[in-house]
Amino acid sequence: MDRKKLLVAFVAASLMVVALGTGYVLLTQTPPAPPSGAAPTVTFTSPACGQAPVSLASAASFAVLAGSTVTNTGLTTVTGDLGVSPGTAVTGFPPGTVVGTIHAGDPTAAGAIANLTIAYNDAAGRTLCPVTVAGNLGGLTLAPGLYKSTSSLEISSGDLTLDAQGNASAVFIFQMASTLVTTSGRQVILTGGAQASNIFWQVGSSATFGTTSSFMGTVMADQSITLATGATLNGRALARIGAVTMDTNTVSFATGQIPDTTPPLVTSTSPVVAVAVSSNISATFSEAMDPSTITVSTFLLKQGTTPVSGLVSYAGLTATFDPATDLASNTTYTATITTRAKDLAGNALQSDFVWNFTTGQISDTTPPRFAVLAGTAVTCTDSTVTGDVGVYPGTAVTQTNCAIVGTIHAGDPAAAAAVNDFLSAYDALALVVCDTVLTGTLDGVTLAPGVYCFDAAATLTGVLTLDGPANGIWTFKIGTSGTGALTGTGFSVVMAGGGQPSNVYWWVAQAATLTDSTFVGTILAGAAITITRGTFTGDALAKAAVTMTGTNLVGC
Repeated sequence: MDRKKLLVAFVAASLMVVALGTGYVLLTQTPPAPPSGAAPTVTFTSPACGQAPVSLASAASFAVLAGSTVTNTGLTTVTGDLGVSPGTAVTGFPPGTVVGTIHAGDPTAAGAIANLTIAYNDAAGRTLCPVTVAGNLGGLTLAPGLYKSTSSLEISSGDLTLDAQGNASAVFIFQMASTLVTTSGRQVILTGGAQASNIFWQVGSSATFGTTSSFMGTVMADQSITLATGATLNGRALARIGAVTMDTNTVSFATGQIPDTTPPLVTSTSPVVAVAVSSNISATFSEAMDPSTITVSTFLLKQGTTPVSGLVSYAGLTATFDPATDLASNTTYTATITTRAKDLAGNALQSDFVWNFTTGQISDTTPPRFAVLAGTAVTCTDSTVTGDVGVYPGTAVTQTNCAIVGTIHAGDPAAAAAVNDFLSAYDALALVVCDTVLTGTLDGVTLAPGVYCFDAAATLTGVLTLDGPANGIWTFKIGTSGTGALTGTGFSVVMAGGGQPSNVYWWVAQAATLTDSTFVGTILAGAAITITRGTFTGDALAKAAVTMTGTNLVGC
């Protein structure tokens, strides 16, 4: 077996890139299937062609502005001025409340309508790098940019997320030739520092917001705007010609956003084994972070208890630690992101995120073709072993009706070297990061290549199928908390799809016991290995004793 097979690397998701126009791409990720009736998640991102804000001039002081009438039938609160021109009718205040000034047919309202027309035409005439959209925007996540529809747009069957990607000044502009509709309860959600004051909706006819829906941005409708009962608008309702109709709503042009109270997460880090001594160390977050909180005081690197000096930078979603000098070879380091690291909303990590990595090119850690290797003793009864057998520092190899097709190394230098390599491999696998946490017996389960972990002990029965290509690698870690044994009774491992037993590894914190099982792979046990009846295609490597009774073991 090649030591390199112990170094496991995986790609968590596939990404497809399709050009959408100058400066724009569509990124389609492969997420879990959405709930029934929900739209899939699609992300538009615009690396170039940033938009300038739409200037509203005097219309900017109005939270509600209409050409014909403003009508309210409930306990609506409008924060900002309310106006109408050339119409003069404003009804429903009270019971509604205006935290500002009402301008009904006066010169201030007339000037605001004139400026609204200029702003409307500006938004409608933008042509810089448009992305064509149509129909339902629900379930989408959109980056800053210009989005154009030749018909209507709606937000239904899912919420719309606008992600400023860490740029609080980023601008979103939506052009539509016809209507804008949100259904009941739908939301526009702002992330990545996005601001409602930088979002502009140019609506070719009328806009309607469903009951209890939550909308963001300045809505400039050519005709009317209607807010159903309980709808909220963090922005402006500006109807150039028609009416604005409200019923127990909240309308405010405050620049804030729906409060983000979700703590950020570290989603990935740089490799954990065989890291080049000249490498930078990186950590990627689940959302945009406040760059001022990503510093040498929040991103720490230590070798043991000794701090490592260096520079820390932040770009995109990734923080990078650049050590002042090369790291030491074949050395374990500890990196930490502290709870003083915060996202753009001021939310901190819930706890320090700590990970270890090892530098240097780790030498071949696979014992030279040892099928059985023990630290204390090997006992073989009524069994056949194909491959070398070794023990060190113990010297006892006890055979009773045992056929060993290979060489026995009992306490000699070859066994000593093999045990040393085994212990290095054991320690290296202990650092490998888990992809998936398993529970249960694994009966009837099929697994693709990956790193699979049981937090504590694993009691396995039934049939486990490992389905993957010939170069696929499966790593199982039993007892990642430091305690836990592997017990297999009537347990079978079946290879499919070309997968090879030599690419299957079982790291066990304590003992491994197999009874009446058909087993595949290399066991690296922190205590003893006991195999009673059955077949074993792979290697049994234990810090303590290896005991075989009625077993056919073929090394790989």
